[in-house]
Amino acid sequence: MPAVKKAKRALSLAQSIVRDIEAGRHNPGDRLPREDEMLARYEVARATLREALRFLELQGVIHLQLGRGGGPVVARPQTGDFANSLSLILHFMEADLRGLLELREAIAPDVAAYAAQRATTADLSALAGCLAELRRHEASDQFEELNRRFHDLLGWASGNPLFGLMTSAMHLLTREFSNSLGYSAQERAMQIKFLVRIFEAVRTGDSPAARRAMGRLVAGSAVYLSERSPELVSQRVRWGQL
Repeated sequence: MPAVKKAKRALSLAQSIVRDIEAGRHNPGDRLPREDEMLARYEVARATLREALRFLELQGVIHLQLGRGGGPVVARPQTGDFANSLSLILHFMEADLRGLLELREAIAPDVAAYAAQRATTADLSALAGCLAELRRHEASDQFEELNRRFHDLLGWASGNPLFGLMTSAMHLLTREFSNSLGYSAQERAMQIKFLVRIFEAVRTGDSPAARRAMGRLVAGSAVYLSERSPELVSQRVRWGQL
């Protein structure tokens, strides 16, 4: 069988397996049927089935459990799976950190505005807890990670999972960049100042104020990074750095 045709059959089979998972036949943590059962159900060759399963493993849909009684186990693709695939595309597009910062400037203000409209009580509680942690660790090595976590929580509080996914993925892509740079004490204080404003706007449902505060925060952060380390923001995204 030609390699291209074989690959297409494997992809088609992978899509069929995903449809079966989506239909409720399998839940996260469930083992898929034994190989001979799957061969009979889908009427494919063994090599095609194994290639389809390898593809699904790479996408985070399943993981292979080793040992007696192991085999393919249903999972759920996570943000890291999306970020890893995205980083491969960005690698070949020769995208750099500056491009990611500009993307953040474009969407972050609207994310904050939507969060002000849609944040739940649970969202507000999580944001308040993260902000309190940020204040306690303003001078520690945990600041950058807690800062990212606040923005991640805000993305998911927008009520739009696409915003949450994109926000979290961008933070995974930029983690190594920002960790190598760090923030000065003055910049950390400024970040917290604006995060407090954003949180209060979200808490009170003030979308315009949330948008303005977030716009000023991300624009100021981009300027800070560009001025402090212009060579860093020009570095390209590399696949495999997550």
